[in-house]
Amino acid sequence: MIDKKPTIKEPVNPISDLNVQMEQKHESQANGSTAEDLYKMMANSSQVGFYVVQDKKFRFVNRHMAKYAAYRESEMLGMDPVSIIHPADRKVAAKKAVRMLKGQRFSPYEFRIITSDGHIKWIMETVTSITFKGRRAILGNSMDITEQREASERLEELEALESSILDAIAQAVVGLHNRRINFANNAVKTIFGWNREELIGKSVTIFYRNEEDAGIIGDRFYSTLEHQRTFITEFPCKRKDGREILCRMKASRIGEKLRDRRIVVTYEDITEQKKAEEELERSRQELRDLSTYLQSVREKESTRIARKIHDELGQSLTALQMDLSWLEQHLPGKSESIHEKTLRMTRLVDATIESVHKIMTELRPSLLDDLGLPDAIEWQANDFQKRSGIECKAFLDYGDMVIGRELATTIFRIFQETLTNIARHSKATQCGVSLTANEKQVCLEVTDNGVGITSRQIKDRQSFGIIGMRERAHLWGGTVHVAGGTNGGTTVTVTIPLIEGDDTIDKNTGCR
Repeated sequence: MIDKKPTIKEPVNPISDLNVQMEQKHESQANGSTAEDLYKMMANSSQVGFYVVQDKKFRFVNRHMAKYAAYRESEMLGMDPVSIIHPADRKVAAKKAVRMLKGQRFSPYEFRIITSDGHIKWIMETVTSITFKGRRAILGNSMDITEQREASERLEELEALESSILDAIAQAVVGLHNRRINFANNAVKTIFGWNREELIGKSVTIFYRNEEDAGIIGDRFYSTLEHQRTFITEFPCKRKDGREILCRMKASRIGEKLRDRRIVVTYEDITEQKKAEEELERSRQELRDLSTYLQSVREKESTRIARKIHDELGQSLTALQMDLSWLEQHLPGKSESIHEKTLRMTRLVDATIESVHKIMTELRPSLLDDLGLPDAIEWQANDFQKRSGIECKAFLDYGDMVIGRELATTIFRIFQETLTNIARHSKATQCGVSLTANEKQVCLEVTDNGVGITSRQIKDRQSFGIIGMRERAHLWGGTVHVAGGTNGGTTVTVTIPLIEGDDTIDKNTGCR
């Protein structure tokens, strides 16, 4: 992982300073200077805290020492040094100072002090025995390391937080340097069966089925991360027990540029998820195949019934109509009641023939079979206008294109469903239909000037009309896009490719 430790300047070595100062002291004494003046001169020129303790009292402190404790120099003279040490650190600090005075300790020791204004600071200190004013005393050399300690504590907290976050992630997180593992979180046990300690220093090849796979995925990662920050892919991996799993892997380079081939990779076991997705897709495909079959059976049955009605009921009604006409012509002239009865029967037969014709048309429009999709669309638009009172204009730009009967039926049924929705829900006064086609696709677009459909209605699971249209189009690799206008009205755009594999237009751009 990234080395986040801040650069901290090494503190001045108090022992080295002290040795230099003592040498200067002896040289000065040789020249006749007093020891007290020498100590003061050295302390005041130093960049760290100096003090002299004699009879358990401060006898001298320089300005840096006074600043550490937030006192004036004059205030500290005569104070017990122990009084400014944090109560919890007094015994330990005293013990370490005694050991250093006895020559049993040579490294600086650390403790806390409480300043005059109540703040806590960390001090690093060394002490040595000296002669001050002809008597034995202690010379202390101190440095305020509060900022360094706080920075170190913040870094430790950050590292602990980072470790906790990484261990809380369900995916295995692995740090790599030249394809060798230098970090792993606890989830590697769940994903791969390895303990994190077992992986440190090992090649990442351990996660893959063989060296070839490891080379392939490594080349993908490093070549891609040269140009972008992250890379996501799915790739087969191998657990410790040898079982193969499929992992979704996300790699990210460490730093702005890929240096020293340092990256972090997360591994998520999606084996069961993929199986579930494949099973769901297989189930959906089976349902679509069943839907296709049922629609085909229904259309065939509708055609059979329409023909049977036409051949049997239609012919019988026509014969009855002819017989009534003959009877009307041969009735005696004075039989008015019989004439009236015959006229009512003739009207009833005519109405029945008209109803039969409508039923046959709904079951299977003969125009769709006889003249093709464009004429059937135009006829349906005119018929809808007559029945609903909603003006319906048709624009047909179909050229000489010829499509199969089943696809034509699908488009025609979708068109019928859109008209049904307009009549039931739109409160429109006008609507229009456009049918266009080229060598790649056929497009049906129906618009109205009604109240407009809402996004909630479009997404409603109970909108079976829209769901049915989409399913019909999907069986042919097509799309149905339903949108409400900003000022009302609704547009339904159906796009179906005529050649398998050709791209359809974007659903938001309309038909071209």
